[in-house]
Amino acid sequence: MSRQKTLRWLVAILLLAFALRLVNLGGRTLWYDEAFAVLFAETGLNGMLYGTLTPVAGGAADIHPLLYYLTLNGWIRLFGQSPEMVRLYSVLIGVLTVAVVYRLAADLFDRRTGLAAALIAGLAPFAIQYAQETRMYALLALLLLLATWCYLRAWRGRGRGWWLAFGVLAALAMYTQQLAAFYLLAVGLTPLLARRRDRLLPTALAAGIAFLLYLPWFINLPGQFSKLQAYYWVPRPSLLRPLLTLRSFTTVALDTPAGWNLPMFFVALLLAVLLFVQIGLRWRRMRGVERHAVGWIVWLAFGSLALLWAASQVLMPVYLDRALLTQGFLFFAALAWLFVRGGLPGAIRLFLAGLWLVVAAAGYVFQVTWHTFPNPPFDQAATWLAGQIEPGDRIVHSNKLTALPMIYYAQQQNQELPQVYLADRPGSGEDTLARPTQEVLGLLAEPCIAPAAGGAERVWLAIFQQEEAQYLAMPGVEEHPHLAWLRDHYAVEGEAVAFEDLLIIPFTGPDAYEPVCEARPE
Repeated sequence: MSRQKTLRWLVAILLLAFALRLVNLGGRTLWYDEAFAVLFAETGLNGMLYGTLTPVAGGAADIHPLLYYLTLNGWIRLFGQSPEMVRLYSVLIGVLTVAVVYRLAADLFDRRTGLAAALIAGLAPFAIQYAQETRMYALLALLLLLATWCYLRAWRGRGRGWWLAFGVLAALAMYTQQLAAFYLLAVGLTPLLARRRDRLLPTALAAGIAFLLYLPWFINLPGQFSKLQAYYWVPRPSLLRPLLTLRSFTTVALDTPAGWNLPMFFVALLLAVLLFVQIGLRWRRMRGVERHAVGWIVWLAFGSLALLWAASQVLMPVYLDRALLTQGFLFFAALAWLFVRGGLPGAIRLFLAGLWLVVAAAGYVFQVTWHTFPNPPFDQAATWLAGQIEPGDRIVHSNKLTALPMIYYAQQQNQELPQVYLADRPGSGEDTLARPTQEVLGLLAEPCIAPAAGGAERVWLAIFQQEEAQYLAMPGVEEHPHLAWLRDHYAVEGEAVAFEDLLIIPFTGPDAYEPVCEARPE
């Protein structure tokens, strides 16, 4: 395939990827993590450092490094903080990542495989999902894939500058999300697995450059590690958890309707099994360069995933599908090899492509139209409350998950809504928004429902149905404690208003209570 024809196809794929990532970009509301990212980025470097590194109970206030927030701050200064604009930053990063996937796969195999990898990456709902989210994972994947490409070129003797570029990009990835370390470890083990002693020293020197660049932040890791040990909410992954991750790679990382779960899982497993079967069948017939390339991307995709899973068993649970976005892109490159160079008959390739397109289309529709937890229509709720609120009223959020998105959308609508939110249970897994971070945001949590209500004439309680259901599932609990307290001290005024699974419940007529915090049920 000529360079000009390849370029035309690549441009068409990138335009398609861009168009798919723009669909309903601002229609699905920002959820808590996204709203936090915008509000936190606006505080500037000094505020972010204080809100992240200030010691709290023996640990740091937060666990994430700041590169993404810093770049988002610059983006917001240029283009504003509307939902479309803050997500467009990730969209552009995502489209650029598709181009990097092409370049990496083309260098590993050939241009046709590179185009196939770019097409899969451009269409994949998993890639689109995090290219439409105001979080650091799209940037993490871009930096790690660029680092991978630089490492490949350095490995092939293209010059010392590529080793330097790898080290710099590896450091930037660590400044974006510290779980990059598991992927970079897999890259660093490449000389040992390939039995190339001549690549051990330059790999170690490049890693040393990355470490020196990361050293100013590395000294803060003990505090962040303590925070992670004490408050992180991620459950320990089961033995089958990587299989669910494989389903996410193939479709989308969402709780899809029950009828789609089995087909999506079946297609994901079928693609993975055929990939490994064809690698096994063709291994001896591959040239040395192709054999190394196939083995390398499979190792980086699944070996680094296994390292993260093992660390979550031995050290602490840190296994997140979204932190494995880079591995997903390498899985797409491996699938491109399967379709283009894997030796499958044409009819089987068409059948597999059709199966994947069906479940991918379903995952894409679920992704762009998602409007329940954690993305209910916060914007509609804020607009509705703005028309109901009277002087002396107060909106009380049962927790931060509803509060920060509603505060963000109230700002977008230039609405002055009297909103407060309740603190998480101290020491619990969800107690992630530390006091210094709250101070930087100017959003201090109330310790319990009594002072949060503050004797207001009317209280509008905002609560997720899911949160209420979780409390009711606890032994001996007959009612959510916030609802129980409000019913004891206020009267319910009318029916609850539902914005999908977000409930707004009005209460009126407070009695003469003391704003004292009562013990919470454990």
